[in-house]
Order: sequence, then C-alpha cells, then structure tokens
Amino acid sequence: MTRHRLGRWLRHPVLHFVLIGTALFAASELWPPSEPERPPVRRNPIVISAEQIRVMQEDFVRRWGIGATPEQMSALIAQTLEEEMLYREARVLALDFQDGSVHRRLVEKMRALGDRPGRPPEELVREARALGLDEDIVIRRLLIEKMRILLAQDPSAPPLTDTDLQDYLDRHRERFLQPAELTFSHLFLDESLQGEDLKDAARASLARARTLPPADAVALSDPFLLGLRFRAYSKPRITARFGTAFAEQVFALEPGVWSDPIASPYGLHLVLVEEKCEPRLPELAAVRRQLVEAVGTERATQRLAQGLARLRERYAIRVAGRDDLSTPGAALAAQP
Repeated sequence: MTRHRLGRWLRHPVLHFVLIGTALFAASELWPPSEPERPPVRRNPIVISAEQIRVMQEDFVRRWGIGATPEQMSALIAQTLEEEMLYREARVLALDFQDGSVHRRLVEKMRALGDRPGRPPEELVREARALGLDEDIVIRRLLIEKMRILLAQDPSAPPLTDTDLQDYLDRHRERFLQPAELTFSHLFLDESLQGEDLKDAARASLARARTLPPADAVALSDPFLLGLRFRAYSKPRITARFGTAFAEQVFALEPGVWSDPIASPYGLHLVLVEEKCEPRLPELAAVRRQLVEAVGTERATQRLAQGLARLRERYAIRVAGRDDLSTPGAALAAQP
C-alpha cells in the first residue's frame, strides 16, 4: 500500500467508527496484558503451496508478458503471506462485526442466490455467514485494509510538537527546500523598433542606465508586455518566461550592476539583479499543514511495520520448495 493510499485511508470518516468499535478488543489481542484475560487464539501455520506459486507465476506472465525474476517472486510470496496474516488477524479481531460494507456484500450475495422478499438484512447476514459466504474476495480485501489501518493507529500517541515538525523538516530538506530566487529589473530593446541599430542602441542604453538610479533607468526601455520588474523569480520561472539561456545568464549576474545585453526570444535585455536569495528552508508556520500530514503518515507507516513484525512472531510459515521455516516470518526474507 502506498503512502498516498495510507494517508487517504487515515483521513477517511469510517476509520473513526472502526477504531471505536475495535480498539479495546484489538488492544487486548495485539498488546496483551501481563495476565491474559482469555484463552490464547490458536493460529495455524501459513502455508504457500506449490500450486499457489505456480498460479502467481502464471498471473505475472499474463500481466507483464514475461516471467517473474527470483526477486519478484520473493516479493509476490511475501505479499501473499502478509495479506493472509492480516486477514486472519482481522477475523480474530472480528473486524467484520457490524461492518456496513461487509453486511451489504453479504446481503447482495444472498439475494443473488434467489428471491427472499420481506426478510430483514440482519437475517440474511446470519444465513450468509452460516453458508460460509463471508469467505469472499471483496470482504477479504476490505478486512486486510482495515487491519492495516488498525495497526497504523495509536490513539494514545501525544500530539505533534513543533520539535517533531522541525525534525522532519530538517530530515527532508530536499522536499521542502525553496529554490534560489532573483528580483530583477530589465531594459528591453525591441528589434522591430530598433532595427539594424539594435546593438548600438543596447550599448547606448547601457551607458546611460549605469549613470541613473534604477527607477529612472527603466524608463529607457522599449514597451514590454510581461513587465519590467520581476520579484522573487526562481530559475524555472525565468526559464518559462525567457528561455533557458537567458535564465542561466541572469542567475550568473552579480547584484547591483546592469548587465551587458542578454538575448531572449523577444530581443535584447539589459538586466539589473536587485536581490538574490539562496536556496532556503521555509519557516515552520508556512508549511505546518504539510508537515503535520507528512509526520502523521511517517509515524503511521512505522507503526504499521512494527505491528506487522509483532504479528509475524505469531505464525509459523511454510513455503513449498523450501526448508520448513519454523521461525515465524522467515519466509518473508527468503529467496525462491
């Protein structure tokens, strides 16, 4: 599951209902007290058969047109093991209990079997469970996702502090670093107006501009629709307006001095860099919302990984064609 999907699920309203209904039960199962209050759940080994591996290989070929490499098969097996483990734990925790999506799915399946007019949905759900119709691929996927969400949560986690946010900002500078920016003015010389005297006019304008205050010098410019002053422009923004060569030359200028003529697709420009800001991190307040979301997703991902590690300790795993992996979770790292 990608970070994007995880972040979207964490913000979903149904999550709050799920957590309220399962938090206490999940806590007693996933983080049992020192003195167990109920008999331990028996967990059978998770077995990946040779037939399952063959189906994985064939599905891979159908989807991608080539056979899977050993590394890709390891990843597919690991994913299968993880999903089976999550599904089993979701059933242990009864995450399907009173779940509206599960109930709707079961009612639909019962009604697909034949007309049942007048029978309440609750009765149809009970009958569907009795018939084993809850062993369903759609329900399975739903429960796997709900189990992932549950493992990623920590209702007792303290609120994020500015220190937490600043630490994330410092560790991920490249994601938030603001690019270097220039504030500059220019005198534009339009070839359609200057004609063959364009270069001579540029040299004359440059000589005059260097003797005038910048505010007076820009009056020497030919009309330019995009304006004569550009504030806090990054190199990509300048490139978008004037082209790559122009942006490279302007960014190489020293502030405070009118440049020699610089060409662009429009004509010639005399450029005065007024201010140059080096790449910098934004203030915390300016990116607080993004940081809160990013830190929340990072910690949820960490909790999910820790929760999965705890669950792997509960299962013996066997994969066809390999030694009997008596150490729970060992198959997730093994190579085919």
